Formats: sequence, structure tokens, C-alpha cells
Amino acid sequence: MSFSSIPVLDISLARKPDTKPTFLDSLRQALLQIGFLYIKNVGIDDGLIQDVIREGKAFFDLPEEKKLEIQMKNTKSFLDPNALPTFRPTYESYIRQMSALSREFTSLIAEALHLPPTAFDRFFDPDQQHKLKIIKYPDAGALPVQNGDANPTLSDRHAQGVGPHKDSMLTSYLLQASPHRGLQAQNLSGDWIDCPPIPGTLVVAIGQGLEALTHGVCASTTHRVLSPPAGQGPRYSIPFFQGVSYDATFESVGVPAEIMEMRQEILRNRRRVGKGDDVEFTFEKGRWGHLGEATLTNRVKSHPDVGERWYPDLLKEIREEQREKVKAELQERNGESQEDSVS
Repeated sequence: MSFSSIPVLDISLARKPDTKPTFLDSLRQALLQIGFLYIKNVGIDDGLIQDVIREGKAFFDLPEEKKLEIQMKNTKSFLDPNALPTFRPTYESYIRQMSALSREFTSLIAEALHLPPTAFDRFFDPDQQHKLKIIKYPDAGALPVQNGDANPTLSDRHAQGVGPHKDSMLTSYLLQASPHRGLQAQNLSGDWIDCPPIPGTLVVAIGQGLEALTHGVCASTTHRVLSPPAGQGPRYSIPFFQGVSYDATFESVGVPAEIMEMRQEILRNRRRVGKGDDVEFTFEKGRWGHLGEATLTNRVKSHPDVGERWYPDLLKEIREEQREKVKAELQERNGESQEDSVS
């Protein structure tokens, strides 16, 4: 069945022996059927959350030249401490706590799949690095209309968001830092389901890395972001992406047969629906030697300007692969056209 809403799980239930089994049941269903969920009562002080939001918004108020100094294609360093003195300590504290939360949640995923809580530990470094973004989506009124029309269409007004995509790593955790709607997940029918901001929650998205490591049991769900309508002001979000060891190999975990069968039944239903995600799954095993290779390649695909500066050889390989893929698709379509004309 296609989902029509995003579940909200109370992670505090997982910290109590009498309620943990119920939590794991709910988590298992979310992992196998949706791949997208809210978690609440995560254990991070609300004061820190509000500081993170305030400092994140303050960054975008800096002069343009200050922001360009730390653009990814220009530097690998952190923000100048003189620009926002409390920015770095605030975000370092948040990242430390999010690191602990992500490891806790990954262990709960393992238990939900009837695996030991340590099943994914080998994919992390002792001092694992993670990635965090601070994102501002201007409202549609602040964006140029792409087709030059004085009366833009709905697609024009939402053009500046983030298009359909899947996250790369194991899990990611989105702090929706303003009240605007815009985040949507795609169900098996191809419909887009709203994920509105809910105070006190984080949105968890399962990444392609986890789907690959669990034989496809944990679904990585396609999602997108629409820009706010004109006049509503900018939307802010702060996603935390759980890192993995770049030396970790594509060694799958041994998901029990009963869990595999649950997922296979869901996939059979998907085929009956006849639709699916709009985004291709790219973390195929056998193609990559290490998780880090797949993750880095996906990042360079998303940020070609960064690739040109720091990874030119890899970007060249990616572009060649993309050209070959387009060429193969054109040949396939031409072949189908010729068959149709003959018939």
C-alpha cells in the first residue's frame, strides 16, 4: 500500500524496557514501508535547538563577501570566528549530540530488523565525521521567474526548491527551522505527501547506503522541497547527515529471512501499483569498492562547481558516464521507434 502520511515516533519509548518492543514494531513498519518518519523527544535540549536556529539564520544575514569566503568551492575551512563568535561552538555542540543520536537510532534500526544493536558499528569510524547543512529557501516572490512571464505558473513559483532526490548515506535528520511547509516525500503511487514542520521533532530520511547494506529492506525514499509562496518569507532547514567510514566496504548485514519476506511483500504490492520513485537508486553493490566512493561521487554530482575545484578527475569520469548513459538511452528509444514503424 502507498503511504498517505508520515508517522511520528516517540524515541523516548525506546529508552524504556516496557515500551521498547512497541517502538521497534512501529520503527520496523516505517523502515519497510515508508523510509521517512518524524522522531520526537530526542533528548537534545530545546535551548540548544533554538540557538542552532538563531545562529543559522544569522549566518544568512552576513555580508555576501563573508558568505562567499566559505563557499565549498573556495575553502575547506569553518566560518571565520570573528564573523559570528558563538556560531562554531553552538554547531559543534549540536553536531556532537546529533552524532550520538544518530548512532543510537542506527542501533534501534538494527534491533527493529531483528539484528544485534551493534550490527552497523563496523561502518563507522571511532571518531566519525558527519555533514551538516544550513539552508535558506527564499520565497517565490524573491526569485526570478524562469520563463519571464508576468504571471508565473505554479511550477515557476516553486522552481527554486530542491528537486526529487534520495539521500546518500545511512540516515539523515532534518530540523525544520521555520514554520513553512515545502518538504514532501513520494509514495509508491507517485503522489507527493507533505511533511509539515512539527515543533519538537526531527524528520528522519533513510539513505541509499542503508538500503544497499540491508539488501533493499530499508527503503530510501524520494523527497523534494518546494519554495514558500510569495510573501511568506524564506524557509530555513538544517539537515544533519550521518557519516560513514570512507573505508567501509559494501558488506551487507545478514537481515533475517522473516524481515526479508516482509519487504518482498511490500515490493510485490509496489509492482501491482505500477508506479514507484522518480529517482534512480545509485548505490548498487558491485559498482563501488567502498561506501566512501559512492558517497563522494554522489556529492560531486550534486555540486559540480566543487568538483571542478577539488575533484576534477572524478568529475570528468562522472560526466563521461552521464554522456554514455544518455547515448544508450537515445539508442534504446531509436530502436523502439524503428520497431513501432515496422509493426
